[in-house]
Amino acid sequence: MKRIVVMVLLAGCGGASSAGGGAQSAGKHGGKSDDSIAEMASHEGIATLSGDKPQSGNVGAKSLELALVDKDAPINVDGVPKEWTLVPALSVVKGSAENVSFKCGLAYDARQIYFAGDVTGIALRHLRRFTANEDYATLDLAPASGSPVEIAFFAGKPGEMAGVVRIRGRGVPGARIVEAEKENGYTFEAVVPWSAIAPPTVHVGFRGVAQFHDGTRAVIATGNGDTSSPREMPPLPTAPEEALAEEFLAPKNLLGTAPKFELLADLTGDAMKERVAVYDHFLTVVGPGYREGKEFFYRDLGADVVALEARDITGRGKQDLVVRRRFSGSTTREWLDVWTFFGDEPTTVFSHEIGIASGDKHVTNPVHLGRGEIDVSYEPAAGWDATSYAEPTANDTDPILLPWGQVKSETWRFDGKTFVKAREIAQAGKPRAPATTTTVATTTTTRVEPPTPHVQSGGDLSGQLLARYRADRGVTARPKIDLQVQVDGDSRPERVLLIGRDIVVFGPGFKNGSAYAYLTLSQFADAADIEDMTVRDVTGDGAADLVVRGVRRVSAQLPGGHAGAIEMNVTFVYQLKNEVITRIFGIETARSLGSKRVQGLVQMVPGRGSKGFDFDVRPGRAVGWTDRTYPFTQDQPGTGNLEPLLLPWGGIDHLHYAYDGNAFARVP
Repeated sequence: MKRIVVMVLLAGCGGASSAGGGAQSAGKHGGKSDDSIAEMASHEGIATLSGDKPQSGNVGAKSLELALVDKDAPINVDGVPKEWTLVPALSVVKGSAENVSFKCGLAYDARQIYFAGDVTGIALRHLRRFTANEDYATLDLAPASGSPVEIAFFAGKPGEMAGVVRIRGRGVPGARIVEAEKENGYTFEAVVPWSAIAPPTVHVGFRGVAQFHDGTRAVIATGNGDTSSPREMPPLPTAPEEALAEEFLAPKNLLGTAPKFELLADLTGDAMKERVAVYDHFLTVVGPGYREGKEFFYRDLGADVVALEARDITGRGKQDLVVRRRFSGSTTREWLDVWTFFGDEPTTVFSHEIGIASGDKHVTNPVHLGRGEIDVSYEPAAGWDATSYAEPTANDTDPILLPWGQVKSETWRFDGKTFVKAREIAQAGKPRAPATTTTVATTTTTRVEPPTPHVQSGGDLSGQLLARYRADRGVTARPKIDLQVQVDGDSRPERVLLIGRDIVVFGPGFKNGSAYAYLTLSQFADAADIEDMTVRDVTGDGAADLVVRGVRRVSAQLPGGHAGAIEMNVTFVYQLKNEVITRIFGIETARSLGSKRVQGLVQMVPGRGSKGFDFDVRPGRAVGWTDRTYPFTQDQPGTGNLEPLLLPWGGIDHLHYAYDGNAFARVP
């Protein structure tokens, strides 16, 4: 038999293989879970979380596992397991095994399990009745769902009597055993259909031991436990489950910990169930048909998981994952996400903030999950009201509904790709207290903005100058933003426009009312990459400044020689001074590659002893990347055209920038 070599790739959100098996979690909020992967540490000879091997004893012996059969090298069941890797049975269950030894191995494909054995010290008999008084091998298996089963394998006599495979004393349809004599013993190979062992959709999460029974004299086994005590049996990992343990859990020092949550669910692909398990803040997915049964998936959730459930929310006939996460800090926030597997990686099709708490104060949004429809409402708040609540608003998920807000309830419906808001019931909102400057780790950017200067719509202020700009630049597009606000010179307002990638300024007191100024935002490849332009008196000089936010798309060289399309969220501040548009600050606030993202925390805070505002910059959180998998280094402040995005592992805890009369500069 040729065993498959499982190649494991760990890349941000993905990896390779299948996670260990276990029963479904007993409840949403941390019920009893299977610790089979945790136990694998001792059975695989790993004595500590650092992966150190034990110095002595049999713990370090290789335990029984299921090897995936190579499709190009199927097993020839001829009774001679010359290409198998066999594990010795070392646990003496009964009697003395001084004169008998037993080695065995297991393999599997989509249809059946293969069992091979090598017996020394007992010869094949000429006559058999196939009873417990004769020598035979057993395989005790406990699937993740379903009842434990003991399979008995009685070798026959070549040319005289065929061997038999039995469960509870009866023959197993589709099962067979082939034996071969050798000096002082015999070998055998057998096959058993999956259908005789476990529910048809469950091929992960097994526990098991193999035993050899020397008539009534002795029993030796590959481990403890049997069908009467299945929890005592060691894990029986498939090839991808073994890879998850060795290539992901062990390097992250998680091999000796039990998962917080785990369940079996049909998420994607064929009807076979995947095993979903949460270790620390990592969610893992494995399965016999998932990524061809050779790879696993993991994602760094960036928060504590307080609930995990599998339900068909989208109505696609597959189960979706409902994940509730808790972000802890001075204020605790909870999100509810629905993840759908359109392929082999999850897509967030719904995300909503559902809880905020600070001490004994809290507000909660109950969520009703229906098939293709989600309803969100609110419960009465405790300890807060419209005048005392001053928490920042989340802006990288739909924010929580408040009893004093303008929305009473929402209904979201699945449109085949995501959940979109289908109905909103409004209510008369009440004025709330001003937001504080508290940094909230769940928001993409906690913005405490300075007051907006007096702004009017652009109107027809000096239409001739706009026409001249259009003629000079050959521009026909309509302005994306068109405002009247005082940005330079006397107290009369200027007209400020964003047309394509151009900022255009003119007015009666600007350049004597006879000319315009413009600046092309060349750092953006396309006008669509400019998300917004707002006006704020950031510098404190009484005139409005321009705050531009958008996305830069750049190609970067990644490890392994691969190129990647990187998205960088950026913020720029422009000042109008002496009739010239000048950039006075620029910073990267987030970086993304596909579903992987690092989000910084950038906020405006009252300036130190001035009328203006400063920029407070701190590390945020990462999703899909860790310090080991992030392909870039921490940029240092003041070394480039942009101030850097601070990484959670970058070693810079805090940066502060203040206006020095010409630009925003770093201050202690």
